[in-house]
Amino acid sequence: MRLSNEEKDHLHAVIVAFVGDDPRLHAVKPPFNENTVAAVEEMIGQNLNCNESMKLLVAEMLSGGRVLASGWLRRSLGAASKAVKSSVLNGAGCRSATRAKWMTYIVLTAN
Repeated sequence: MRLSNEEKDHLHAVIVAFVGDDPRLHAVKPPFNENTVAAVEEMIGQNLNCNESMKLLVAEMLSGGRVLASGWLRRSLGAASKAVKSSVLNGAGCRSATRAKWMTYIVLTAN
């Protein structure tokens, strides 16, 4: 089944949100297909897993498990931990890893 032009535009916007804008994506947008959709679904899942792992790491650190804090920081660790647990991290590390791993693969699916 072929993707409509509107679906290709939406798919392009999703990809750019996760890996940033890239001229290669503009070049391969016309032949986006079901394989591209499948690759992007997997990419998003792995990016979310990366961000969740980072969020858990930061939460553990802020809960005092791995940080030797004193003074004001120690008194605020509970509140900081709750704030981190309720936030959504989309850090540069996960974004860079996602781009490095998936950009070429996504481009290849469109050929």
